[in-house]
Amino acid sequence: MDNMWEAITKYYGIDWIAMILNALSIYLLGKRLKLGFFLGVVANLAWIAFAVLADSAATVIACSIFVVLNARGWWNWTRENGPNKAPEATR
Repeated sequence: MDNMWEAITKYYGIDWIAMILNALSIYLLGKRLKLGFFLGVVANLAWIAFAVLADSAATVIACSIFVVLNARGWWNWTRENGPNKAPEATR
């Protein structure tokens, strides 16, 4: 049981927080809520902190790119649709 708790808390719970925020971000974006982009940025910053603790350069690079993409998504949404209006659905 101690090994399981150690595995869960090895990275101070940052990985668990990042996972939950990432899932919530995707859910909110699926609901067409701009807050999803903000949570995506926060989640990926948490993943970057985790990656630094885990010595994973690839994860730092990937999550840095994801931060930029989430920020760009938020920016484009705000610029094209106003601060609160969801974009029109396209098929």
